Amino acid sequence: MSAMELRNFESQLELLSFTEQLAIMEFLAKIMQRNQKMQEETTKILHKKRQFGSAKGKFLYPMDFDEDNEEIAKLFGAV
Repeated sequence: MSAMELRNFESQLELLSFTEQLAIMEFLAKIMQRNQKMQEETTKILHKKRQFGSAKGKFLYPMDFDEDNEEIAKLFGAV
């Protein structure tokens, strides 16, 4: 929001009655509280420590991981 838009908004607020201004302030406070809770939850998720080995046994791969290199190279046109 630009400074001009903010001044225009403030002048419109001044035209409202005290109870209307109070209702708007309460509404904005609720939105700000929700936003803060969402930021805290996001921070918790992003900083959650990963447990080492939590996917153990869930993925299988061949013993010789490089055995299909030639076929893959042909698929990508490298050979």
